[in-house]
Amino acid sequence: MLIVDDCPIARNFISELLAEKSGIQVIGEAVNGEEGVKQALLLRPDLIIMDLEMPEMNGLEAIEIIMQANPTPILVVTSYGNARLAYEAVSRGALEVIEKPSIDSEHCLQFIHKLKLLAGVKVIRHIKGKIAQLRQGGGAMETQLPRSLKAVAIASSLGGAKVLETILSQLADDFPVPIVIAQHISEGFAEALADWLNHKTPLEVKVAAEGQPLIPGKVLIIPPEYNVRVGINGNIKLLPYLPDDIYHPSCDMLLSSVAHVYRAGAVGIILTGMGQDGVEGMQAIKAAGGVTIAQNKETSLIYNMPRIAIERGLADFIVPANEISSILTKVAVL
Repeated sequence: MLIVDDCPIARNFISELLAEKSGIQVIGEAVNGEEGVKQALLLRPDLIIMDLEMPEMNGLEAIEIIMQANPTPILVVTSYGNARLAYEAVSRGALEVIEKPSIDSEHCLQFIHKLKLLAGVKVIRHIKGKIAQLRQGGGAMETQLPRSLKAVAIASSLGGAKVLETILSQLADDFPVPIVIAQHISEGFAEALADWLNHKTPLEVKVAAEGQPLIPGKVLIIPPEYNVRVGINGNIKLLPYLPDDIYHPSCDMLLSSVAHVYRAGAVGIILTGMGQDGVEGMQAIKAAGGVTIAQNKETSLIYNMPRIAIERGLADFIVPANEISSILTKVAVL
């Protein structure tokens, strides 16, 4: 692994942390983006940890050059203050954004776990795919999908930020259905994610707040400091997550509540991610008569979440990331 950070304290802390607890080998360090580009080409690391604000060449420039010359998994490790900039790095090819590790042991373990997942991941540069097909054969789309779509709920985890950008950027400004998203991210990063996505789509993107209604054409991001249910009146209910909750916000809780409220008018989407959070929620939407969409293997950074949903027969559509929006548009106008 290669560490690119102008702060020697940060480089030393990460190197020592990995040497003590992970078995991950640090094969090089760089103090700025220019040196990081050279080291990446010379050492060919399985993973690069990239800071953003550095002298000579910043992280955004370095990521762009590396992804053109020698595509490599890149994890942006930054502070809350740089979170908006970090999501711009995702647009340029970085796989994920994470808060800089602290001395807290639980935070360190989560950091190491994410590094192990990303190391050696095949970088997706261009998302391509065939025209989406219904998983089950049969009649035309118009006869198999509901004609009263009410809400779209999205379950997303590791690698999902880029897919969300792809989906939302392709929707029209008059998309007539509310969208609510449970994305596994570090606490404190929801505002930056919403702000970044807001610049990528004609729709309005905001962080969900207590009592906020789901409104057609609006996108709500669930803050990771909470779990969320959609109430029977269509309003957001923020709930504290439990200390032993592995993933938050809970995708299962969000999708299940949308199924309960909107029944056959619900659409559930499950994107790239580890674990199986969201699978039960997809099952609830399927049982309620709603529409279910799973991202396909070829465009998923981590295939586990959609894979389990697909294997359990819960996906009406199995499609590349760049075709999800077209499915939503077709369903919405029926």
